[in-house]
Amino acid sequence: MKILYVITKSNWGGAQKYVYDLAVSFSGKGHDITVASGGRGELMERLTEANIKTISIPSMVRNLGLVREIKAFISIYKIIKEVKPEILHLNSAKASALGAFAGRLAGTKSIVFTIHGAPFREDRNIGIKLFYYLGTWATCLLVHKIITISKQDEHDICSMWFTKKKVTTVYPGIPYKEIPERITPRTRTTHIVTIAELHKNKGLLYGLSAISKLLGDYMNITYSIFGEGEDRQKIEQYIKMKRLEDIVTLHGHVSDAALRIHEYDIFLLPSIKEGLPYTLLEAGRAMLPVVTTTTGGIPEIIRHEQTGLLVQPKDDDHLKEELKKLIQDRNYAKKLGQNLHAHVVQQFSQSKMLVETAKVYGFI
Repeated sequence: MKILYVITKSNWGGAQKYVYDLAVSFSGKGHDITVASGGRGELMERLTEANIKTISIPSMVRNLGLVREIKAFISIYKIIKEVKPEILHLNSAKASALGAFAGRLAGTKSIVFTIHGAPFREDRNIGIKLFYYLGTWATCLLVHKIITISKQDEHDICSMWFTKKKVTTVYPGIPYKEIPERITPRTRTTHIVTIAELHKNKGLLYGLSAISKLLGDYMNITYSIFGEGEDRQKIEQYIKMKRLEDIVTLHGHVSDAALRIHEYDIFLLPSIKEGLPYTLLEAGRAMLPVVTTTTGGIPEIIRHEQTGLLVQPKDDDHLKEELKKLIQDRNYAKKLGQNLHAHVVQQFSQSKMLVETAKVYGFI
C-alpha cells in the first residue's frame, strides 16, 4: 500500500515525531512510504537515515503568503500525481488545507487528516480565530477521515456540521523500552526542565516569571529549556531583564533531550495552547513530576494532584505555587512521577497508536 504523509514543517516537534513513528512503522510492515514537508530539517534527516523516501517543498512554510500558498499547492498536487498514494495522510493546518484540496483534485481515494491541536484555539484575535475555524472546517469537509489526538479536539471537531462520522480519537504514544533509571538528587538544588519550541503557544514567559518569583521566595533552583524557535530573542531579553542569567540556561535544540530529562527533578510545561504534547509522555516515561496547564488535551494526561499538577494558562502565580509544592516535598513529587509513569505506559503506548491508526487506514 502506498502512503504519502504531508506536514508543513520539518523540524523535530510533536507532530513531526508522530509522522516519523507512523512512517517508519508502516514501512517496516511492507508499505511504500513517502513523506513530503517544507524544508529539510531534522524530520527529513531522520527519515532519510531510516531509508524513507522524502520530498522537500521549499515554498511550504508556517507563515501565510498568497504566492507561497499557490506554489505549495501546485507542488503538493504534483507530488500526489507522481506518488499516486492509496492513502494521503495530512498533518498540520497549512499542509492539510492545501493537501485536502489537492488530494480531491487528484482523485485520491482515502485522505486522512490528523489535527494536532485545533489552530483556532491559539491565543489570537477573534478575526484570525474565525479564519482558522473556517479553514479547519473546510479541510474536514474535504477529507475522508479525521484523527484527533485528544478528546478536547474530538469535541471541537465533532461540533462542526457534517464531520462527526469521520472522527476517531487516537492518542499519540511512545515506546517504553530501556527506561533510564531516575537519578537521585545529589544536592539541595532543584533542577527544573522544559522541552518546547520557543514559540508563543508554549507560554515560556509565564514559566520564566514563575521561576523569577520562586527566586524571590529564596528557592534554590535552576531552570533548563531545551528547544529553538522564533521567540528566542524575546526570551533572552526577558531573562536579562529579570536577571536570571545564572539560573536559566537556554540549551537550544538538542536531538536527544527527551533521553536526558531523567537527570532533572521537575518538568514544567506552561503552555497557552497545545494538542497532546509528546513531552509530557516523555516526562512520564522518565517518572518526572509535572507542573503544566489545562489547555488542549493536557488534562487527559495530567490529572490534578494524581499524575501531576495543573494550573490555568497564563497564571504565573499558581505555576510558582505548584512548583513550590514539589520543591518542598520531594516524596510527594516522587509519588506524582510514579503515578504519571503508570498512566502513560497504560494509555499512551506507541503500539496502541499504531494499531488504532491501522484501523483508520482500513488495514484491520
